[in-house]
Amino acid sequence: DILRLILSSVRFLARQGLALRGDGSDASANLIQLLRLRGEDKPELLHWLGKGACKHTAPINQNEMLELMAHHVLRRILEDIHASQFLAVMVDEATDVSNREQLTLVVRWISDDFIVSEEFLGLYTLSSCDAQSIVDVIKDAFLRFQIPFAKLRGQCYDGCSTMAGAKAGVAARITEIEHRAVFTHCYGHALNLGVSDTIKHSPAMKDCLDTCFEVVKLIKFSPKREAMLRDLKEEVGSDAPAVRTLCPTRWTVRAESLGSIIANYDSILQLWETAVSSTSNTEMKARIQGVDSQMQSFKFLFGLI
Repeated sequence: DILRLILSSVRFLARQGLALRGDGSDASANLIQLLRLRGEDKPELLHWLGKGACKHTAPINQNEMLELMAHHVLRRILEDIHASQFLAVMVDEATDVSNREQLTLVVRWISDDFIVSEEFLGLYTLSSCDAQSIVDVIKDAFLRFQIPFAKLRGQCYDGCSTMAGAKAGVAARITEIEHRAVFTHCYGHALNLGVSDTIKHSPAMKDCLDTCFEVVKLIKFSPKREAMLRDLKEEVGSDAPAVRTLCPTRWTVRAESLGSIIANYDSILQLWETAVSSTSNTEMKARIQGVDSQMQSFKFLFGLI
């Protein structure tokens, strides 16, 4: 019973995306604190936690429990994937916070009821970002999951040469293994590239976005100015949402940020007046005055809307 309680507590924290361990002593860890809370209803659990050793709460035990749960979930997903006649693979690489290149592997498949599902199967560390290394990771994952390449009918990546190169890219190498696996340039990437190129050909739009970046930086990177903006909004009783940061990499998910600037337009203009008079730094004062001048022009407002 105690082990079952520990397992269910680990599952709860994992399901909620909460860390199991604390940043100090073991006693401050989320798992231990949760078990102590549950122990108020089950005193034998508190007695168990008071034991000197063999409590099944050590980091190595926690990792083992998480691994068992992850494998169970993965096996359930693979049962559905194995039952599907055809599937597509989608991969993309990114650098994590520890500066390691990791490959995200997703499989897209369709059930007998024509319900489309996309299942994340894991992150894989890359020794190199070349096409052959990525293909080797995909082949290794398919082998481990017992997914035959004969089922592969589609592959979706971004348009970089490593992935989409006509002769030696990942798509071309996978096609050599299964010629029916049709490559599709990721619609999200394609749309982003199209929007980016279009904006670059419109000076008014490009200048507007550059100014928006500066507006967001001046407000969000300064607790003082952000507090001043909140006070100004409270004075006029504005219920507009807070100014939101612009996504640095995706042009097509910036609507909320641009909308927040429009909603706070008058308050932001008042903020610049107040901020200039309370700023002694010459360079910062020039930046604020420059943004204020841009925001009072019709070209900026037109581009923003």
